[in-house]
Amino acid sequence: MSTPETPLTSVNLSLRWPEEQPKALPANQFAVAMGLPTSSGEPDTVYLIVGHAEPPLLVDSRDGAVPAPKEVEIDVFGRYVFTRSRLEDLANLLQAAVAAYDRAAGGAEDATDKV
Repeated sequence: MSTPETPLTSVNLSLRWPEEQPKALPANQFAVAMGLPTSSGEPDTVYLIVGHAEPPLLVDSRDGAVPAPKEVEIDVFGRYVFTRSRLEDLANLLQAAVAAYDRAAGGAEDATDKV
């Protein structure tokens, strides 16, 4: 690996989210894969794949039998790559969202308990 000829400098930046946001998509399918190992044998990144699968429409036939589908297609909305540090940032952000949701819902009840 070559060394840079000029020293690295740090710059402080202000980040701003755009005012117009894309439409929110429902996500109910998630997959994680480890990145390729580095020379130390550890993965360099983690891949998160986010998608959605709709349940099939099951219609009774004349004899009352409902054929079971063999598989359901997943629409993949995004594939994201995280370093270990950014993965921890995401995990902390999601944990904070779970805690805020539970506070707003009046406790840490499972959603299935309310059905």
